[in-house]
Amino acid sequence: MPFLKDKSKLQSRSKKLEDMTKKNGPRHAVFTVPGDKYIGEWFNNTKNGKGFLLTRTYRLYEGDWGRNFRHGFGVLALRRENKVFILQYRGDWKRGKESGFGARHYPDGGYYLGNFKNGKLHGYGQMWYADGGFYDGDWRKDQRHGLGMWVRPDGNRYEGAWKCDLKHGKGRFFHLDSGQMQDGIWQEDICVYSFIIDIPFRQTAIEPTPSPIQDIEVINVDTICNEQELKALAGHIKSCLQFSQISLSPIQDEHDHHSDTHIV
Repeated sequence: MPFLKDKSKLQSRSKKLEDMTKKNGPRHAVFTVPGDKYIGEWFNNTKNGKGFLLTRTYRLYEGDWGRNFRHGFGVLALRRENKVFILQYRGDWKRGKESGFGARHYPDGGYYLGNFKNGKLHGYGQMWYADGGFYDGDWRKDQRHGLGMWVRPDGNRYEGAWKCDLKHGKGRFFHLDSGQMQDGIWQEDICVYSFIIDIPFRQTAIEPTPSPIQDIEVINVDTICNEQELKALAGHIKSCLQFSQISLSPIQDEHDHHSDTHIV
């Protein structure tokens, strides 16, 4: 009937007053119950758009917001006792957590540049450690996981597979201080199979070995190495000592020189 009103469009007076008090658009300053201060844009009573938030613990965030969450691109900093703000994170956010690409600064001086997921290092990234070490590679939930290169503070480095922050799988360890390269299999940070060769610039190392690795060759070296590598990857070898029992056959040339390969 034409004189009946559509009840779906009716709104109580209390509902109208509530909607009138909702914050929309830019606001100069809004103070929350805990003591935080927010300056920025609102939509239907939620922080939405560009905004600036200073918490009672003196953590400052400036950037994008979505439905009361840090969402988009933003910068987070912490104020020190001298009232100077130091950068903590700069990059992408998703529903209040670092997600996407960003840079994180650590209190001890460490620095990370790479991908994040749910507030954790996840994906490809680079880490400069406070002790002088460096890692370039894959991460999963704040741990080195996948393929990566780790340069130790002393300059020696490992290139290969990682699992749960430990060297695990195929890899190479470059002993640059002694001029040698170790190629093998690691399990939970322990080398279970490897062979060592001199690198071309051994004599330029900090503390080179007194003499080159002796010319001791293994009969059917490719077959033996492939078999041992498969055993190590399958977890059947738990220590390099298990491999040391393989018989070696010394091969000498007319000058009685030795090669630069050694199996351990």
